[in-house]
Amino acid sequence: MESRIAAVADLANAAGVDDEAILRIANRLQHHCVLELLYQEVLLDVLPHDGREKLVVQHDLEIARHVVGYLVRAERGQVSVEPLPWSQDLSRAGADEADVRIHQDLSAFAGMLRAVFGPDSVSGLAQVADTLASGDRGTGVPWGELFAERARRNADLAGLALRFGSDKWGARWYARQYDRFFRPYRDRPVRILEIGIGGFQEADRGGASLEMWKRYFPRALVFGIDIEDKRFLETQRLRTFRGNQADPEFLSKVLEETGELDIVIDDGSHFNSDQIKSFEFLFPRLAADGLYVIEDMETSYWPGFGGSSTEFSSPSTGVGYLKDMVDGMNYEAMTSDATYRRRPTDRTVVGIHFFHSMAIVEKGINEDGGLGAMIPDEVKRQGPRYLMPDYPVPPEFESAQDAANAATTPPKKPATNGTKTVTRPLPTAADEPGVGATSSK
Repeated sequence: MESRIAAVADLANAAGVDDEAILRIANRLQHHCVLELLYQEVLLDVLPHDGREKLVVQHDLEIARHVVGYLVRAERGQVSVEPLPWSQDLSRAGADEADVRIHQDLSAFAGMLRAVFGPDSVSGLAQVADTLASGDRGTGVPWGELFAERARRNADLAGLALRFGSDKWGARWYARQYDRFFRPYRDRPVRILEIGIGGFQEADRGGASLEMWKRYFPRALVFGIDIEDKRFLETQRLRTFRGNQADPEFLSKVLEETGELDIVIDDGSHFNSDQIKSFEFLFPRLAADGLYVIEDMETSYWPGFGGSSTEFSSPSTGVGYLKDMVDGMNYEAMTSDATYRRRPTDRTVVGIHFFHSMAIVEKGINEDGGLGAMIPDEVKRQGPRYLMPDYPVPPEFESAQDAANAATTPPKKPATNGTKTVTRPLPTAADEPGVGATSSK
């Protein structure tokens, strides 16, 4: 079978189409392999909460008037599948150990696959619970309650953070912002990359956030980058890479494996230069409607991480770098003589959200045109008085506007009349007809 993570991605994508599409994928991958992937997801977190270490399911598929049986064994978080010998007797010799027996035609099988890997996978767990309960042979497992509890636990991001020990709740309070921005992506087959897995050099530690994301996004492929080897965390929807987040060659190889990413979360070294380098490489390659998150941005003010507590807008810090993008988002509104230096993100950043120690950047098409692009330079410089000379403006603005007009308007030559010299200054808002001209005799 092709790589497990690629197989799950194919199932998730096909499950969002129709039964025919997902059955084509199932035939290509072979049914026993698909059953393994299916039950790995179905029984995720269920058995430990029921206190059972082992469960055996006999799953029969009716294919072209024949019945093909499989024995699915789930034990200590691992799932294995073996074909049963063909027999007219559906009880099947060798299947007496089965705790649950399920018999499905291909239409029902496709429905179960779509319930687990499809866009309604959160609510689809209830359908799976009913299927298992209908084939239960007296195990006493409260399938409905277990799957309802699983759905409830996985819907609460703060609870998931606490459950797996992620610092995104409690020490950081990031979970409520993540839930606000990530919830629209929950039922999509997204690809998520988190930079920084945690656990430092300890071989069996880290990955709390990756486990959290895997459950919060039931159709997602989750990837992690760390400078240490964290392969012990890998499962069929989770993969890790070892390397430097600021190395474009390494990041390029990662993207070859992950494909286009929908969400990137930088919780890596927290060095400002690394944050900027990772953003400049990954953001242009992010999905068109993707999200890019940078955590722990307090290091923008810490000299030991390349930050500064005196140069608050320095583009060499993470916060200062993003501050520059605020102007870039509004490039279409600038006057033609603007001194702003254009950057590639001007046309692709549609939102920047700052929170305590964290920022979320939204990707999209920032070429709306709109009012800012259509207004002539003269109006932008002179304001409403360009069209309505008597338009009331604040006094402090009026003096500043007079100075700006004087700087951009060529001075008039004095008018001469015999021995008299008459100077007529530009009118101001306080001027009335016939008032404000002075003469020297």
